[in-house]
Amino acid sequence: MRIDPNFMQGLVGAVDQTTANEQTYTNEISTGVSVNNLSDNPVAAAQDYLLRSSISVNDSFVQSASTMESQLQVTDTAMASVVTQLNSAISLATEGNNGTLNANDLQSIANELSGIRDQVLSLANSSYQGQYLFGGSQTQSPPFSLNTVPTPATVNYAGDGAINYSVTPSGQKIQVNLPGDQVFGSGSTGVIADLNRMIADFSTGTPSATSAADAASLTTALGTVSQQRVLLDNGLTRLQSTSTYAQSNTAQLQAAQNTLIQSNPTQLATELSQTETQNTSLIDMIASLDSQPTLFSVMK
Repeated sequence: MRIDPNFMQGLVGAVDQTTANEQTYTNEISTGVSVNNLSDNPVAAAQDYLLRSSISVNDSFVQSASTMESQLQVTDTAMASVVTQLNSAISLATEGNNGTLNANDLQSIANELSGIRDQVLSLANSSYQGQYLFGGSQTQSPPFSLNTVPTPATVNYAGDGAINYSVTPSGQKIQVNLPGDQVFGSGSTGVIADLNRMIADFSTGTPSATSAADAASLTTALGTVSQQRVLLDNGLTRLQSTSTYAQSNTAQLQAAQNTLIQSNPTQLATELSQTETQNTSLIDMIASLDSQPTLFSVMK
């Protein structure tokens, strides 16, 4: 009896295939994923790559947002202190302009205003992790300096007007800094300049002709500071909400990723058992056919 060699080759090929299937199912059961290589499922592998990329973008944003949130909170605390100091200065100016104080009282007000000016200047030079908050892009050195030689004293701003942004995963921009000249002014304008003039107004022991106007100017400058703080707080709120959304979106993407590549242990166990049975049957069949007499053995 002669066995068709092509039939035998087909059986051997089938054994090779079932053996390979056994290995695949075993690997999927051990790793817990159904896509271990690009060739396993090119479409799923491509989708997994896109999901991983989106997760990476989200993670990067959340990490940077955490640092930016801390920086903005420090900035907001400084701004709140500035507002408190300026309100105190306005109260002192109002008291000094009421016409009932003597020279010593007015000199005392000038001294208190000097202390407030110094506090505001210190807050304007606030830093976080070695970076000055109100210098625009010039974050390595204090942005404000005071020259007390002239009367009134002058203030110099060494920063710039650069606005920094945090870019969200969707590409939106969130402002994360306030250039100092927009908050405190520079040269002869802004809260520090107004404080310098008010100090000069009362330091002579009699209110100057411009003291009331300087107090009004400081009130207007305080309004500017408050508006800038609102802008800052809006950026902080947006940053926090976007970070929360990014974290939630990451969780959803990870769930989709797991669904995409995660193996089904129960189904795999069934398929592995069936494949092992099929493989055993094929091997037995080959062994049985191999033991049958060939044409040459019959002729003998």
